[in-house]
Amino acid sequence: MPMIEPAITPSPPVPPRPACTLRNLPAWLAVGLLWLLGKTPQWLALALTVPLAALLRFGMRRRCKIARRNIERCFPALAEAERDRLVRDSCRALARAVFEIAWAWSASDAFMHRLSRVEGLENLVAARAGGRGVLLITAHLSCLEIGARMMVLGLDPGLPVSGIYRPLRNPVLEWYQNRGRRYGASMISKRDMRAAIRLLRSGGLVWYAPDQDFGRKQSVFVPFFGIQTATLLATHRLPLMTGCAVVPMFPVYDETARRYAIKFLPALESFPGPDATADLARVSAIMEQHIRCAPQQYWWIHRRFKTRPEGEEGFYA
Repeated sequence: MPMIEPAITPSPPVPPRPACTLRNLPAWLAVGLLWLLGKTPQWLALALTVPLAALLRFGMRRRCKIARRNIERCFPALAEAERDRLVRDSCRALARAVFEIAWAWSASDAFMHRLSRVEGLENLVAARAGGRGVLLITAHLSCLEIGARMMVLGLDPGLPVSGIYRPLRNPVLEWYQNRGRRYGASMISKRDMRAAIRLLRSGGLVWYAPDQDFGRKQSVFVPFFGIQTATLLATHRLPLMTGCAVVPMFPVYDETARRYAIKFLPALESFPGPDATADLARVSAIMEQHIRCAPQQYWWIHRRFKTRPEGEEGFYA
């Protein structure tokens, strides 16, 4: 497997661990449970996903209703029974994601290598020719954390890889999340895009899942599953400002082989172009194509279509 030579960027300081106070006790118990789940063998985790999925369907009824609405509009040709099955399969993928997150944050490298493989790393090597920065774009898939962990295991340890993410409000969970993602150089808050720009300009890699709805001001509308969808402009603006390459990266779980594949596609050619809307429509089409290969592994519980074009009625009313 080819390795990628690192750019020289200092590592950020590790944030201090929050105190184990009475106020923080519930969060510390959750952290302990996540750590324990990270030591669970795969056969046991897969057995536990069945009752856990049923529990999620009961406890996340509002989110399941959102998933049902999304699936209804994105797959209009499916019969009602097929949509119900896809909702159930999606809940099972979310249940499995609990263990996938725990594994990604605390399992050994040897365990991760047994569970996963990386395909197309040569596409990332080619994109970084001459020390060019790379924006790795992906979608909110159930095994996303596995993808990030395995991606970094295939790279040179000195290569700065950062992820753009939404910080958690709870300080203990925020600390454990970022500590668990120690396989990267740093995590960049979505409110600090300047840090992403600096890293890309210095030849680093930034991992980004832009398929979320943050409103009109930061987006343009492009088709996604045939629906006009508010799509973040950052995917166009970051390469425009930094000259970085854009490489799609998608993880997928093979339910038959019980293994994960992390796939790097070739860098997008002639990207960015002069038309932001055309660029984002192109990215959305790539994401849709991948999601259709394993639709149950997409996070349908997101209100992906909440922002509507002017004059259009609410999507989730």
